[in-house]
Amino acid sequence: MTRKNEPKLNDAQNLGDIGETTVQLIFKKFKWAADIIKSDFGEDIDCNIFIDNTRTNYHLRCQVKSTSKDSEYVRKLKNGDFSVSISSGLLKAWLSSYFPVFLIVYEEESNLCYWTVPVKQILESPSQLEKQKPTIRVSKDNRFDIYSKSSILNEVELFYRKFLRLEESKITCKVTPILMPNYRIVPFHNFSDFIYKDGNLKAEIAGDFVELLPSWMTVLKRLDPSSALPTIKLSSNSSDLDNFLQNLKSKLKTFNYRVKNSEWISFIVSPIEIQSDNSSWINELTFWESYSLIGESLVVDFDYNFETPPDFLKQVSRRARSWDYCHSVHKKKDISIQFFGSNEITPSIQNIDKVHDKNIKGQLILWECKKADLEKAAKIVSKSGLAIKLIENTNDLCLIAITTPMFDPFIGLYSVAMDWDSFENGSVRNLIEKNKLKDKIPGNEFQGKIPDFLEEVLNRYENKNYTKTTVTEMEYIPGFPLLHNERVTKVSRFQMIHANRLDKIRGQLMNIEKSINKNNLQVGFEEIDNYMWTVPIYELSLSWYPDIKKSSKDDYLEVEESILKVINDVMPTQRDKSIQLKNTFDILHIAGEIGFEEE
Repeated sequence: MTRKNEPKLNDAQNLGDIGETTVQLIFKKFKWAADIIKSDFGEDIDCNIFIDNTRTNYHLRCQVKSTSKDSEYVRKLKNGDFSVSISSGLLKAWLSSYFPVFLIVYEEESNLCYWTVPVKQILESPSQLEKQKPTIRVSKDNRFDIYSKSSILNEVELFYRKFLRLEESKITCKVTPILMPNYRIVPFHNFSDFIYKDGNLKAEIAGDFVELLPSWMTVLKRLDPSSALPTIKLSSNSSDLDNFLQNLKSKLKTFNYRVKNSEWISFIVSPIEIQSDNSSWINELTFWESYSLIGESLVVDFDYNFETPPDFLKQVSRRARSWDYCHSVHKKKDISIQFFGSNEITPSIQNIDKVHDKNIKGQLILWECKKADLEKAAKIVSKSGLAIKLIENTNDLCLIAITTPMFDPFIGLYSVAMDWDSFENGSVRNLIEKNKLKDKIPGNEFQGKIPDFLEEVLNRYENKNYTKTTVTEMEYIPGFPLLHNERVTKVSRFQMIHANRLDKIRGQLMNIEKSINKNNLQVGFEEIDNYMWTVPIYELSLSWYPDIKKSSKDDYLEVEESILKVINDVMPTQRDKSIQLKNTFDILHIAGEIGFEEE
């Protein structure tokens, strides 16, 4: 029985949701990024266009109307077309919009969609705006499906060309060839053959001041110590971005430079710009991008590393306490896959580590006092918002840490300094000096050797001496070439396991390495969570380095069948009714607090 005040989803709302979701799915089939807009201000879908897997600054929105028997907006005409009522105020807003707006009708009976550009119709008959609710006609011939992708893209490009008055314009970008994996800039005297080779793009030597480029480009190693970075400028008199990208990739494939067996060429491509011939107006159409020429194949670095296999749900959200890294999950196969890339450490990351180090060390002062004075010391520092923690208790003297209350370096918990004095001097020392506590706290500041276990955790960031860093899809820096020889693929199954099964599982682990023929295969089995749930959670994982001549996705698919067989043999999907979370998806989503596409 339904309560009177219980919220219900009526048929019109449900149909609207289906229509919006259907349109969103079609855009995703285009390989465009589409999101449903929660606030109701006239549009239902927000879409960012990708051309040939390259993200662009082309942007569109859609209003979705769904048919139903009691629809007050949509009327089906005798010839099969649709007539849609739109308020004149909304149409006026669309006329002055900075992005194109499409009207899409979702037909309930057929589960089909149809589209039009409402602004075009209004411009053909402006007098319609005098009505309170003008009607827009949506033709049955304008089917909105995977085959309408090029038509939609043409309309978007036409909108931007007219909006920005770019009837006469050209498209340009700059390319920097890099010898990988050592991030060495190819000397510019090797560009001649590439520049003068026939092609659909004009090529010429160019350059940029290093200080004006992204900070990660300081990683690049150079022979020339000048302040300018040599590049190749490519341009086209056509303003068709799709065509330019195709010509760009064809041109990059012709780059000829001798490499060793362990090397390849990557190309850093600047944002593609569109320039008006009639003015000084310039705008970026894409973001930074990185391509790699591996053998005879030209690949997009991001896709080569992070493209997800079919039917895996990608991670889309996380909380501060969510489990680490970036998972994609296949519900039916009951596995998670993680793709890790690698790049050289950047100055920005090194500076972040220095800030971490300074903050952590400023969170405590080591102090020595008598055991009998511990309570007195705690009361004195607590009045200034500080706390003490016992480090060592030997005979009469105790080693304590005077800290901020939430400080726990062993789990990475600390509060950031709120002002520059606290940062430079240390948060704890700053408070002690400000409140003149040094002579009030019993004992003295400790001058001896810091215990090894504490020194290790306090110097976690100072002792970092690495040259490369591991990145997931979420941490990838657009345009920064990736180290394809240091990619890692990790496949996992998460499961709640009773103690009586552990010995049998551990006994089978050795056989896995013999079953999978992969470079540096590592098999892991570890406890992930033993305090939040009645039955502990374990992870069985297989990780390896993909073949450099294959994308991470293709390399995985090559052994997927073998991997599933060994995982199912060792740790079959849970059927025990007493187990609360029975599969990888539920464990990552509920226990790990990770959000996936489906959610």
